[in-house]
Amino acid sequence: MKYIVQVDIDPSTGFALEGKPEQIQELVGKWEAHNPIGHYFSLTRRRITIIVEADNEDALFEALHLTWDITNSYPSVQAVADFAEFPELLKRVGIGG
Repeated sequence: MKYIVQVDIDPSTGFALEGKPEQIQELVGKWEAHNPIGHYFSLTRRRITIIVEADNEDALFEALHLTWDITNSYPSVQAVADFAEFPELLKRVGIGG
């Protein structure tokens, strides 16, 4: 299953984070361990978007917790599916057999 993880960083936290490159590297490293399909940083909106494939959300717990700890914002996590994965997504929400 693919997941889109997004976190918005408030300006004061973002400003403080800019002075701590080791924390940014730790955050990137934790997500890189999941071999993300995409990892995007919006500098103008202070948003991080990560697209990752995992068996379930539990596999992402450590990276989500570290992201929350460093950015002071809990990331939103959305399961997404392409056409081939759509039937499995429907099963997860209790629709279909």
